Amino acid sequence: MDLTGIGGIWPASLTPFTPNGAIDEAALKSHLADLAGTPGVRAVVVNGHAGEATALNSTERARVVSLARQVCGPGVGVVAGIVAEDTRTACALTREAKEAGADAILLFPPLLFAGGAETRPDMALSFVRAVAAEGLPIVLFQLSISSGLGFSTAMLLRLCREVPEIIAVKEGSDIPAVYEDNLRALKALPRPVTVLTTNNGWLFASLAYGGDGILSGIGSVVSDKLAALFAAWQAGDIAAARAVNDSMLPLLRVFYRKPGVDMHNRMKTALHLLGKLPHPDPRPPLLPITAAERAEIRQALIDAGMLAG
Repeated sequence: MDLTGIGGIWPASLTPFTPNGAIDEAALKSHLADLAGTPGVRAVVVNGHAGEATALNSTERARVVSLARQVCGPGVGVVAGIVAEDTRTACALTREAKEAGADAILLFPPLLFAGGAETRPDMALSFVRAVAAEGLPIVLFQLSISSGLGFSTAMLLRLCREVPEIIAVKEGSDIPAVYEDNLRALKALPRPVTVLTTNNGWLFASLAYGGDGILSGIGSVVSDKLAALFAAWQAGDIAAARAVNDSMLPLLRVFYRKPGVDMHNRMKTALHLLGKLPHPDPRPPLLPITAAERAEIRQALIDAGMLAG
């Protein structure tokens, strides 16, 4: 599926495990089918941070992509996260994702870029070019500025100008002014580059600035609400958009709080409480959610109208 110019909702899926730590393929297929079957979902993203990609070996990552391809069918795109700390591994994972049926990749910058790669722009450019040569379209992950991994607007533009394989940007700079600058700059390019917001603390506000859709881990739990939020903004119905945002707010607050390392772990717990995931525990070194936090997530689901009190 050609995802060029395709916006809408792109949920980042979770990876369920059995009690002994293996990928629970039946639960994963059910989860992916639930996401892909949600009206407004245009692509499903696997093997990102939400999917605990760094806890999966390359064989498991390829298997997840393959299962997603089986489940999503021809009408919903499959995007494989590429999380790697060196160019050779990123290229190898991209080749494996392509063989497994991915339509595109979500390319994460290596963590070492936080050490000052901004002063060596050719480093990012050579990394992205090498991965692009593997033959899959790229969704470039613009991480938060505070992480040290976010590209400047100038660098983002250079990458998009010089690497035509970049078809979209997952925009998570997490600073409104930077997001607006990036959005305006990307929309001024002579070719379409889809901008998907992932500024989860202010999704409602980020859509007010504009953008073509949402790519977020919270979509693993509320893809229908994200679709309703985006549709309301597209229709210019601010009251409806605000109402959807209000219904999501309890979950946004409970998922995206410190420690951030547990955000997707909390989403697994939410799906378990909803009866959609048989076993919510992550792979070590992540730890299961505590009983106290589980109770808070349950209350947030009740407050969001997703679970009976």
